[in-house]
Amino acid sequence: MSVLPMMVRATGLAALSSILLAAGSGLPIPQANAQGYYYGGGGWSDPYYKPRKVKKAKRPPAEISEEDTSKASGKKGKDEEIAERPAKGPLVINVSINRQRLTVYDQTGPIASSPVSTGRVGYATPTGVFSVVQKKRMHYSNLYESAPMPNMQRITWSGVALHAGALPGYPASHGCIRLPHGFSKKLFGITSMGTRVIVSRDPVTPVSITHTNLFTAFPPDGDLATGSTTAQETRVADASSAAGNAVSGVIGVTMAAAAEGETGSPARLTYRERRRLEAEKLTAEIRTAGFAKAEKQIQLTQAHKAAAATRAPLTAARAEAERLDSQLHELETSLASAQHELEELKAPPQESGKGKRKAKAIDGSKRIAKIAALEEKIARLPGEIEAVRPALEHAKDALATAETAAKEAEDQRRAAMNELSEANATLARGLSKEQAAKKLQEMRDRPVSVFISRAKQRLYIRQGYDDVLDVAVTFDRPDEPIGTHVFTALDFADNKTDMKWSVSSVPYDPSRAAKKKKDKQAKSKAPEPTPAVDLSSQTAAAALDRITIPEDVREQIADVMKPSSSIVISDLGIGNETGAYTDFIVPIR
Repeated sequence: MSVLPMMVRATGLAALSSILLAAGSGLPIPQANAQGYYYGGGGWSDPYYKPRKVKKAKRPPAEISEEDTSKASGKKGKDEEIAERPAKGPLVINVSINRQRLTVYDQTGPIASSPVSTGRVGYATPTGVFSVVQKKRMHYSNLYESAPMPNMQRITWSGVALHAGALPGYPASHGCIRLPHGFSKKLFGITSMGTRVIVSRDPVTPVSITHTNLFTAFPPDGDLATGSTTAQETRVADASSAAGNAVSGVIGVTMAAAAEGETGSPARLTYRERRRLEAEKLTAEIRTAGFAKAEKQIQLTQAHKAAAATRAPLTAARAEAERLDSQLHELETSLASAQHELEELKAPPQESGKGKRKAKAIDGSKRIAKIAALEEKIARLPGEIEAVRPALEHAKDALATAETAAKEAEDQRRAAMNELSEANATLARGLSKEQAAKKLQEMRDRPVSVFISRAKQRLYIRQGYDDVLDVAVTFDRPDEPIGTHVFTALDFADNKTDMKWSVSSVPYDPSRAAKKKKDKQAKSKAPEPTPAVDLSSQTAAAALDRITIPEDVREQIADVMKPSSSIVISDLGIGNETGAYTDFIVPIR
């Protein structure tokens, strides 16, 4: 057998294998190569193989469906668990990055669970304490080419959200938390704005907790009126002075009112009675400020008229003084001119010559007449001058009197204007306090969010996304880590003053942050030793034991405490994502 046909056949078989692989994978076949394979040289004019027509790949669906996400996860809904019963009480959602799992808890325990896909390398999902700040059934990303985000629940305004997406079984998103489509739809239906979301490395499970340092609640106003329940109020401790005037903006009861309640009556008034009395006092202050403003407006109007009445006499007196002063000046000038001219006429004529003035030629009779007229004028002008001088002095006195009167009237007008401005400011301050009190009253039915920072040694309160309190607190052993603890008020206790609480705790290990800092340092530098931290000691009860909160702050919090309120205790400060239309956002590490 010839070698050439064998080589041709071998080449044809290799080409055929390549074509079959290309056709099976759906890849387009280059035309030049195809012609060489099918119509190669050597006498063959007919193709010995006719390939299948390559079908174009279908475009992926515009929206992600439940079937797509189930196939992507490899388990069609087997990892999703949803309780048949309705949720009871406030919800807490935990997303575990290490487990790639989301679990929803109500006050009885877990009610739903599902696999998730969090941020991949370079787009890590941030860990921390968040809340739902926006919900949209269908949202399109404004960062990643309008990618669809069904059942979107935003937890940061910078772009992190819960939404339906493909679940490959590992972190694959740009930072969001992807959910199966069906589960995301059901989760969207049971959550609400403000639902707490905790993103952590390891799973976090809320547990029930009771502690004497947890905030209590005042009973409803009706119970106080009927006396069915006694409010558990305590006297304001000396530590309350550390709160300063910051406390005055919480619910509208100032430190002054608290002091009046303390010293003005034998039995200390309840907090709500003091709040009511201060509201009445504020109303009276506003009414008084309104009357004062009206009175100052009347006084200013009268001062305007009085000042205007002094302007005409002042103008007339100034004109008269200027006229007499001008008249006196003319008379004195005229007298001096006549005397100078008379001296020239009586002086003997001088010979004309170089450097000498030529005497003015004048007729003798005219000269005598001119001298007589000048002498008569010189004799008459002093009398006229002496007659004008007293009149001028009198006019100057009248002008000074008019100027004094006008100045006093103007001073009174300016004083009236200043008093009216102060009255306006006083009224504006009262109205501003009233507006703030109304706003706080409108928010009284909303849950309260309390954040306590060991790093800042301060307690912050937000209600309705607005800051209402910033006050100093005291930590025992402030240099030791305390952990992150998220307390949720589930419901009122039977006595209507205590609250039923749950807590989710995440230990804080400062050595992790120290290790990252060491990695950034130069290798030549010796790393500083980091003390070991006992993470098991960072319990919620231990954290509450280490914090001292002023009693007056506790009372004001108790006045608005209700189910769904929360307390977050952290080693760190407020996260930079906290802002308008957010609850406290607190990083975990």
